[in-house]
Amino acid sequence: MPEPLSAQPLTLSETLNSLPMGYMVIDLEGQVLEANNHVAALLGLSVANLVGLDVASFWPDSAPELLKVAKSGRQAAGLILPEISGCWLLTNPLAGGRPGLAITVFDQRLWHPLMGPTPLDPLTPYYKKIFESSSDGISICDAQARLILVNRASAEHLGVTPEQIQGRHVSFLVQHRLLDNTVCLDVLKAKKPVTKLIKHFKTNKQVLLTGNPIFSPDGEVHLVVINERDLTGMMELQSDFNRQSEQLDRLKDQLATIELAELAANDIVAVSPSMRLLLDSALKLARYGVREVLLTGESGTGKGLIAKFLHANSKNSKEPFIHLNCAALPETLLETELFGYDKGVFTGAAPKGRAGLIEAAGRGAVFLDEIGEMPLSIQAKLLTFLDNHEFRRVGGRAVMTSPCAVIAATNRNLEDLVAEKLFRQDLYYRLNVFGLHIPPLRERPEDTLELARREIADLNRRYDQSLTLDPLAVKVLQGHTFPGNVRELLNCLHQAALLSSDRQVGPFLKTLFESRRRSEPPDASPASATAKTASRPAEGGPPALSTELDRAERTLLEETVKACRSTREMAVRLGISQAGVSRRLKKHNLLPPTRNGGSGRSARRRRQNPPKP
Repeated sequence: MPEPLSAQPLTLSETLNSLPMGYMVIDLEGQVLEANNHVAALLGLSVANLVGLDVASFWPDSAPELLKVAKSGRQAAGLILPEISGCWLLTNPLAGGRPGLAITVFDQRLWHPLMGPTPLDPLTPYYKKIFESSSDGISICDAQARLILVNRASAEHLGVTPEQIQGRHVSFLVQHRLLDNTVCLDVLKAKKPVTKLIKHFKTNKQVLLTGNPIFSPDGEVHLVVINERDLTGMMELQSDFNRQSEQLDRLKDQLATIELAELAANDIVAVSPSMRLLLDSALKLARYGVREVLLTGESGTGKGLIAKFLHANSKNSKEPFIHLNCAALPETLLETELFGYDKGVFTGAAPKGRAGLIEAAGRGAVFLDEIGEMPLSIQAKLLTFLDNHEFRRVGGRAVMTSPCAVIAATNRNLEDLVAEKLFRQDLYYRLNVFGLHIPPLRERPEDTLELARREIADLNRRYDQSLTLDPLAVKVLQGHTFPGNVRELLNCLHQAALLSSDRQVGPFLKTLFESRRRSEPPDASPASATAKTASRPAEGGPPALSTELDRAERTLLEETVKACRSTREMAVRLGISQAGVSRRLKKHNLLPPTRNGGSGRSARRRRQNPPKP
């Protein structure tokens, strides 16, 4: 008895033809291995004629993509079939790891009664091309966090091809160090959009990822669409902008230094690199609000101008700037001038007392010129003030405060004075935290001519003249060492303006400098030349007042040394401090008296020839 028809197994051909959609199988070269009647009918061929054909012969546009999918061995859902209007493909790898690709063809016209009357979107055939043409990276993950679709830009961000990651779980990208994080899992968990800045290791890119959920009718996340924006170029531009901003700030600081130097150019000339560096340092100290500065340099280099420059460029420039020469006042008067005094301290004092310069300066600055001449007793009180800005008036008990800045200046070597016990070591280190050394004029020849030009222009305006710096004047000025520095230069030009018989000052300056060199010893140092320049009388005139005062002071000291037994006794007799006596003895190269009496010279002879036992 024959077996019933229903019990007979279906052949592969019968099974494929029973499917309600087109179906075919191709190998890795694109040759059709199997096909059913539906797909053959769509192509207008019979199954026998279709099998064995190359897929590119009837689907030329879709063939390259189908071959890529076949060789990748991964699923690619929703491929549009542009060769046949209203059709799309679903591809799957063959079971058992066999090489090839199973292609299911869905005909919109056959499914139209089930899908409703909505016509096919006219953009449907172009969605794939639109997806690939985006310059931003776009990837789509399913509810299990698998990458089901990746466009070219997204793959380029990672440094791979779409086929290498399509179908992979997103954790694969992190595990293989393609990126340091992902947004897909966060979107699936939070069920809302998530944005992160992600580092792509292979391409060294910074990419901004924004994941947006697409929900199914039951409210669950069905897909996650991830948009990727490469920020590497933008961040590099930001970095370049920051570098340029920093460079611009540095240029602004340099320009501000130059501009401020130009504002002070009526008094300060800074053409030489050393002076520009000095003004730049002074400007920084002023801007940072440094309250104690020590200015050092030879006499006549312009320490007072630098002190004014410091104050003028500080945040308290509107406050008072008070100048006090420590060498111009005796000890008792210097202390009261600096710290003030209470009422009734001495006869003739103001009934209510008087504020000192430190108190009067307020938030301004006190400029202590010739700080090396300050007596030791006042140095101790100044040190206390610098430490805590507290002081007492002379004769007073109340502790007062003043926030004023202290700018000190000296032309003496304070280290030598410290070694000679004429200057407190602790005060020296307290003042010298921020020290500025003003170079002498001979070390900055560029400034000499600029100073001369400005002074000549000023003298021409003052005396209504037309003096010029002729080539001889330039040569003479460049060849002179100027032991008296800026003060000597300006004085020489002033003499030339009033005494020269020619509008060109070169001949007069040459004669003046030659006469000075002839009157100096050959081995005269700049320091000794400075002292001699300051004390020398004018050519053909009476002795200078400073010379007569020095001579009288030396004579008085010699007589006092003979009459006294110690510098303390000399200080009482002369009415000055003991430190003042020591400084003046050293100035005139005199030895102090001894306890046994007699002059310094006899004391020296006794030390050199001690009595025999």
